[in-house]
Amino acid sequence: MGLDGCGTVCVYVIVLFNIALAVAGSAFLALGLFLRFNVNTRVVFEIASLKSWVFVMDVKIIIVLGTFMLITALFGFIGSSSKKKWALETFSGLLSFLLFSAMALLGLTFWKSDAVAMNIMEFYISMYALYDGVDPVIGTTLRIIHNLLHCCGVTGIGLIETTCPKPSGFLEHFVMPNCPEKIAGFFDRKAPLIGVLFALVFLLSVPLVCSSIICKKIRVSVSTTQYTVMTNSALPTPQPLQQGFVPTSYSYPNPDIFPLVPVVEA
Repeated sequence: MGLDGCGTVCVYVIVLFNIALAVAGSAFLALGLFLRFNVNTRVVFEIASLKSWVFVMDVKIIIVLGTFMLITALFGFIGSSSKKKWALETFSGLLSFLLFSAMALLGLTFWKSDAVAMNIMEFYISMYALYDGVDPVIGTTLRIIHNLLHCCGVTGIGLIETTCPKPSGFLEHFVMPNCPEKIAGFFDRKAPLIGVLFALVFLLSVPLVCSSIICKKIRVSVSTTQYTVMTNSALPTPQPLQQGFVPTSYSYPNPDIFPLVPVVEA
């Protein structure tokens, strides 16, 4: 099925979005599985005295989220490459669920910012406590958090911490903001949450609209094809001429040029 310029652009948008979604989903799933089955973190799930309900629940959410993102990207790839209407509709449904879930989560974060901040701080502190200075996955995760928030561990002292970002000023060579304080400050300010909400809604809405446009064009193309087939099948099939038969046509005189002469009976 051929698509016009708008449909082609929508296909490219969905493909690029699915690539980003698949990469993010793979990262979430790999991180969640690593935190669940790694030797350093598995004790949190197995030993009751060390078990952290927040850490366990967050790891499960990360695994489920990564799996859901990969499934959504899979249907998006199938629909955009093969132009299958059912795959695009499934992709739109999964993406809509992801969009509404994100909006609900961010709305809850906006109204219950203190509780969410405490939850994330507990998850961060659990990872920080489990880091032995060697584990590459936990170390990389901590570095990403530190660079995003520009914080330095629990103490804020770069000489002690090993995963701190580069200091941005002279004083930060000695002391930087610690991460629990940065996390609490981030959720105290509503403006970053609103910005994240609008950015997430925009990123998820664009491929959703593109998927709807492609489905509409597929529906119109199928309807046009069916109408053409039905029209062609309704036309009479010309019969072949019999051998030796010469068709003749008779032309009747125009009464305006050759008026009819009445016949008078004798």
